[in-house]
Amino acid sequence: MYYAFAASNRSCRMSLEAIVIALIVLQITTLSLLWVQQRRLKRVLVLKESEAGGIPALMIVNALNKIDHRLNQLEQGTQKADAPKRSVEIRAIQMTASANQQAATSNYELAQLMARDGSDLDQLMLRCGLSRNEAELMLRLHAKRA
Repeated sequence: MYYAFAASNRSCRMSLEAIVIALIVLQITTLSLLWVQQRRLKRVLVLKESEAGGIPALMIVNALNKIDHRLNQLEQGTQKADAPKRSVEIRAIQMTASANQQAATSNYELAQLMARDGSDLDQLMLRCGLSRNEAELMLRLHAKRA
């Protein structure tokens, strides 16, 4: 019985040794695969850095973010500085429109007077800057009827 137990104990020891050896081989294989993968990743990283002029991508992203922030600040400052110019431009446009409206009104008033005084269609068009249809309308509305 002792021999059976000893034989059984030896077989257990041998199977444990085989398992330990298998685990060591598996660990060595895993470490070598990880080492190969690390070398590949280093090559890829070196290639990417050389494509970007040797500057890591994170530094480029940070620099672009700073530039974008600065541009936004400059745009906001420009908008604040342009606000008075815009208000002056709006006032100038309003004044021009008002002057044009007054000129148009005075042209129509002149056309009314000329139509009452007996001017013909061509005179209204030339002196008052009216279109043919506008001059005809002035004559119909304001000319003295015979």
